[in-house]
Amino acid sequence: MEKLANLVVEKLIAKQQEYDEQFHIDLQETMTKDGGFIRQVPEEELILAEIARLMTLLSSYEDKEQYEKAAIIKNKIDKLKNKLDEL
Repeated sequence: MEKLANLVVEKLIAKQQEYDEQFHIDLQETMTKDGGFIRQVPEEELILAEIARLMTLLSSYEDKEQYEKAAIIKNKIDKLKNKLDEL
C-alpha cells in the first residue's frame, strides 16, 4: 500500500510541476501583451498566485499524510502571507 501511495504522490508532484511550468509560461504571455508592451503584474497578484499554488500542494501532502513536507509548505505560505501583509 505504501508503494502505491508513493507512486500516487510522485505522479501528483510531477503533475504539479507541469502546472507550475505552464503557469510561468502563461504569466510571461500575460506580461507581454499589446504588441510587446509589458504589463506590470503587481507583486500582490504574484504572491497571491504563489499562495494558491502552495495551498494546493499543501492539501496534497496532508491527504497523503506527508506531514514533514506539509510543514515546509505551510512555513512558505506563512512567510508569503507576512510579506503580503507588509505591502
